[in-house]
Amino acid sequence: MGTIGLIAGSGGFPSLFAEAARRAGHRVVAAAHVNQTDRELERHVDAITWVKLGQFGKIAAALKAGGATQTVMLGAITKKRFFVDALPDAVGLELMAKVAIRSDDNLLRMIATMLEERGMPVIDPMPFLGEALARDGVLGRHQPNAEEEADARYGLELARAVGRLDLGQTVVIKERVAVAVEALEGTDACIQRGGELARGGAVVVKAVKPQQDRRFDLPAVGPATIESMKKAGCRVLAIEAGATLVMEAEELLRLADKAGIVVMGLR
Repeated sequence: MGTIGLIAGSGGFPSLFAEAARRAGHRVVAAAHVNQTDRELERHVDAITWVKLGQFGKIAAALKAGGATQTVMLGAITKKRFFVDALPDAVGLELMAKVAIRSDDNLLRMIATMLEERGMPVIDPMPFLGEALARDGVLGRHQPNAEEEADARYGLELARAVGRLDLGQTVVIKERVAVAVEALEGTDACIQRGGELARGGAVVVKAVKPQQDRRFDLPAVGPATIESMKKAGCRVLAIEAGATLVMEAEELLRLADKAGIVVMGLR
């Protein structure tokens, strides 16, 4: 088995991937982001280099030095951090200069091209994470009512439409009204804003972008998503089945059941 380079953002999926890849016999060398990636990742990889946002040259050099022949990108990057502590190196500045519209997809594809040119093509992580994909139907103890299910299905259509514009993956719906749409602020802030505007009972919907390159930036939820919904007074979490990653599924459903939150997978 070979060595896989892991470009890690926040959340638990980088560690989950590293564990699965090493069980399969691979070495894993990681480039982790300061103020983003959980330090827990250090325990699950063979080598790790900490970088600032935008240090793409340092990332490529570290993975190459670690022997990586292929790469995965996993975990969220809080986009507003680009305005706080990004420190692009020469390669980072060169990449950003090539991207006229700095949307997620455009930037990620440019990074993937850069890595491929250096002999470390980005691969699909799903063979290692397939069991974490959401399944169809109601996943927890609570059932949606007819109004909530209608909101969820409308929200799925809307989330896909927003995704086509490469803005975000999450929308908040109440009574077929789009209360909040995710952009720069990220999922949790979108949920909080939507919950405040809806004043309780809103439906949170998360979907993959129709043009999504499945090698990176798949939508993901976890226990923290339920905590955000509970604080915001949201009632239903609807996620695209077969395309959304569910982190710590047992804990997520335990928290949802306790809080009276519906969790459902839709196609």
